[in-house]
Amino acid sequence: MKKNLGIIIFLVIVIVSCYFIQKVFDTNEKKNGKAELSSTPASRIIETIEPSNTFVEKRGTITQNNQTIHYLLIFSSEYTKTTNQWPMILFLHGSSLRGQNLELVKEYGPTWFAEQRNDFPFIVLAPQCPENENWENKPDILAALLDEVLKKYRIDQDRIYLTGTSIGGRGTWSLACQHPEYFAAIAPIAAVNPIIPTTWNKQMISMPIWAFHGEKDTIAPLKNDEAIIGALRNQGGSPRFTILPNQGHNIAGVYKNPELYDWFISHSRLNK
Repeated sequence: MKKNLGIIIFLVIVIVSCYFIQKVFDTNEKKNGKAELSSTPASRIIETIEPSNTFVEKRGTITQNNQTIHYLLIFSSEYTKTTNQWPMILFLHGSSLRGQNLELVKEYGPTWFAEQRNDFPFIVLAPQCPENENWENKPDILAALLDEVLKKYRIDQDRIYLTGTSIGGRGTWSLACQHPEYFAAIAPIAAVNPIIPTTWNKQMISMPIWAFHGEKDTIAPLKNDEAIIGALRNQGGSPRFTILPNQGHNIAGVYKNPELYDWFISHSRLNK
């Protein structure tokens, strides 16, 4: 009798233990499932653009942390007739184009070039910096802008490029240093006193970079761009640096050179 009672007690203990083990397992499974779901990217809302025989412009506004910027998007006519993902250039203009008039950001740069060529193989994103403000103070809102545009349109997230001239060149260095995860390659042009980081992100060190500067630039002395290029090389980076002989600060003509766009498209985050 005592032996049978002992067996019954033993079986009860085993059954109860198995029940609690299963409960713990189920709970962990649910937690893991929730973690996996929360780590997946937000669903994309693709905005349709009607087929067109010319480029298409889209305008928008984004506000974050009491900062507001307006922006222009330019799509090639070819984009409107395809369903594939497209590379994109984020363009940061110079000081003379700041303000509240988006027409200004089309005066030069990839925005101008994109509207001259129906076969331009990039989407161009061009935010406008408010009057008397600077790009290096806007890394978070620019990152938020990228996130918003990436959700709306067919953009190849491994082929996003960053460029800018003058204060936009300084902004290019600054944004790439703070958010290198977005970009496959960058091209700062005539950067005004770029800030040399105290610590370098590994993604930034390995990033393909092609910088340009005028030899006789009196607004943004060549030595300042040389300093950040030298600092990056000392960290193990290998940026390409083109000094344009006998030229000053206004070297936005670089954006009319197809070689720059061929260089961009040759890089992706996957092949860096």
